[in-house]
Amino acid sequence: MWQFAWRNLMTRPLRTLLALVGLSVPILGVVGLFSLSVGLRNLMGDTLGQIQGVMVLRENVPSPVFSSLPAKYAETLRAVPGVTAVAPEVWAIAPPIEGQNLIFKTLAQLGSKQKEALNPFDTIVIQGQDIPAHQDLKSAIYPRKLLPPDQGGGRFLRPSDRGSTNIVISKKIAAQYPVTRPDGSTRPRGVGDTLKIGARPFTVIGIYDTKSMFLDVTIVMDIATAREVLQVSEDQVSSFYVEGAIPAQNDAMAAAIEARLEGVDARGMDEFLANFSMLLNQLDTFLMMTVSLALLVGVVGIINTMLMSTTERFVEFGVLRTNGWSQTNVLSLVTAESASLGLLSGFAGCLLAVFGTILANRFLGGGLQLRVIPEHCAIGLALSVTMGTFGGLYPAWRAARLVPMDAIRLGGSR
Repeated sequence: MWQFAWRNLMTRPLRTLLALVGLSVPILGVVGLFSLSVGLRNLMGDTLGQIQGVMVLRENVPSPVFSSLPAKYAETLRAVPGVTAVAPEVWAIAPPIEGQNLIFKTLAQLGSKQKEALNPFDTIVIQGQDIPAHQDLKSAIYPRKLLPPDQGGGRFLRPSDRGSTNIVISKKIAAQYPVTRPDGSTRPRGVGDTLKIGARPFTVIGIYDTKSMFLDVTIVMDIATAREVLQVSEDQVSSFYVEGAIPAQNDAMAAAIEARLEGVDARGMDEFLANFSMLLNQLDTFLMMTVSLALLVGVVGIINTMLMSTTERFVEFGVLRTNGWSQTNVLSLVTAESASLGLLSGFAGCLLAVFGTILANRFLGGGLQLRVIPEHCAIGLALSVTMGTFGGLYPAWRAARLVPMDAIRLGGSR
């Protein structure tokens, strides 16, 4: 049966190819969507794995950028059992840098010959640190990710930098805002160069590289300077980074913090990851609804292909029926052909997704790497076979219900 179905498909290669393209493209979309979701989850997991503390934010805000808390909470947090360090922070989206905000920079990239891909995660933020408090931290990520001295890493903020315009930036930001040489060429901004933030020039004293698109968009400066730049009151902070004596007890420490302070969320990195995964699940659902429209088009293509195939083969079906084939046999034959189309489309879509992710990973940065896993290929194959079989049901039923002599007569009149 399956060999017969395969030969029938191969007798009309162009039509079969068009049907394959129609269904393999949405399968590519499904598997590609899953690979992006896996890549983002792995990236976020790797990013949060570098952070060992608890972030204290205002309740029901997604990130420190949107949070605001009284600075006096610091004393209450230090009194929580198990807390060893409390570091106040001010976070906000950066004002225009070198005269460019995110919108104007995006338009400039669109109108230039620059090959760098536009990235929604490129929004630069400012982190103002209480420098003495941050020096007490053991898991502070930016000091640990400074570039080596031989790569121009410079140094991190010290107590002597309080109130100054010294900043630490990422290797990514240094490349995004290069310095123009006298001969017209450019180089990444380095230690000792100035960077204009808003209306003020700042001096770069250090460059870090976490290799994460979620972290490499931060300009670090003294908290008092950040308050001036961002116009934040002295009695307000965005968040507190809290460390405990035993990282494994962070959940218990977070619960104790929330019990002492109303209106705050004390989030460990596991909770951040869970919230991010929930957001990705919602995004996956929305995108799957969009891809389902393409799947519907692919099914319509298979229905059209199988209808044309069965119409042209009325004589064949009539002869088969007169030679003892039952309606069930004809139904099985046409369904096998459409299922084979679905299976081939699934293989094609999965192969395209694998090669597409390999190609895309050569151009992606910020630690994001797409990944196609066997489970997602299995889902793609199952979906394509199901859609292919479903698309062939009506043509199969139409072919099977023909009376043998009527089928021969209808086929002969064409």
